[in-house]
Amino acid sequence: MEIAHEQAGAVSVLAPVGRLDTDSATDLELALQDLIAVDARHFVLDFAKIGYVSSAGLRVLLMAAKQLDGGKGSLRLCGLSPQVRQVFDIAGFSKLFQIFPDRAAALDRHPHLADAAPQIGKLASRLMGAQEHHADVDAGEADIARRAASLLGAKAAPKPTPAAKAAAPKSGGGDRTMALQSLKTPLAPAAGGAPTPAGEGKPKGFLARLLGMFRR
Repeated sequence: MEIAHEQAGAVSVLAPVGRLDTDSATDLELALQDLIAVDARHFVLDFAKIGYVSSAGLRVLLMAAKQLDGGKGSLRLCGLSPQVRQVFDIAGFSKLFQIFPDRAAALDRHPHLADAAPQIGKLASRLMGAQEHHADVDAGEADIARRAASLLGAKAAPKPTPAAKAAAPKSGGGDRTMALQSLKTPLAPAAGGAPTPAGEGKPKGFLARLLGMFRR
């Protein structure tokens, strides 16, 4: 099934084309779940180009509605043809969803239209197993780096304590600036054959260790 996707603020607008039946319902389900995985929580499903909805399609909509229920998100439907609307009426689904005549009406005065769009970086953090203990992005990236080092078998630098964080210079770049500086540092071979930053006896920092692993 072809599913067009547009982003209007924090509202994800999906416009499937064709028949929403047993063969195609999985496509819509995967599209919804992929967006929910990157913290999308507000949806408008434009059914203007859907000519038929089966029980399998209704099931996908019901599962999505349950997942977003309880203030976790919102799901609006629009553009239902008379035939599709009849299916919703018979199944009792017309009372379960907010249904609008068209996309413009569904987006009109939407409370999340001006909100920031969901960020795919949060999905990357979860895939790496990182827990978001800090609001700033640099701290999250540092946590990902430590876990990446563990996956590669390298011993990463310990997580900085609150006192160390307070004493660290606030240059605005954080771990990212230090990482860029370490990448620019020329490497010189050490006695054991592993490359280390020139002028130092042992590699320091996660990136220097990681570079040493791939240089062997």
